[in-house]
Amino acid sequence: MKRRDFLKLSAATAGATLIPVHMIQAQEEHLSPEDPQAKALKYVEDSEIEGQHCNNCIHAKGDLEAEWVGCNLFPNKQVKGSGWCSVWAARG
Repeated sequence: MKRRDFLKLSAATAGATLIPVHMIQAQEEHLSPEDPQAKALKYVEDSEIEGQHCNNCIHAKGDLEAEWVGCNLFPNKQVKGSGWCSVWAARG
């Protein structure tokens, strides 16, 4: 391999590691209420408790204004912003 080719490959590889996290999160699948962990935490997609929603929970991450948000409790899955689970805690 020539040094020039090596440098091109190195630059391309380094650039790929700089992909923004929000682009990766967009590929996460939506959490199903039928998921065993979701059932254990009593997750529902539409909260029945006033003022308690996934998008205002301390465990939520990402764009909290979006319809689906990331959640620290469900890695690699997104929960519905209007949802709720038994581990809900207010954002500080």
